[in-house]
Amino acid sequence: MMLMKEASLSVNELVDRIQNLHGQPVEVVGLLTFEFEHTSIDHFPKAERREITDDIDAPLYRSSAWLAFGSGSMQANERVLSRWNGKRVRVTGIAYGPRGPGGCGHFGGWACEIEPYSIERAE
Repeated sequence: MMLMKEASLSVNELVDRIQNLHGQPVEVVGLLTFEFEHTSIDHFPKAERREITDDIDAPLYRSSAWLAFGSGSMQANERVLSRWNGKRVRVTGIAYGPRGPGGCGHFGGWACEIEPYSIERAE
């Protein structure tokens, strides 16, 4: 059975719907952050981003999805992704919520993650 992904989501939509989208293919459009210990796609436009929280029981980044490279996904082309840092991108991959205690990504700071199989610049 082939899974069909739905139309592009915003990052906030992905975060809000992660329980229903866990393990499903998604396409998400947002701003790329590609920095040391912080590789994610962030909600765009910036004016709609939710505040970063310091609540110990909640993910810090509530308008961002961690990009989980290497677990069967594509490998990061660091040279290209560094040039795209801060630019709009379209990420296609498999979405996951936390698969254990805490959140996703570095120190569990994200509510969800995407194992990408495609990243391209978005207009």
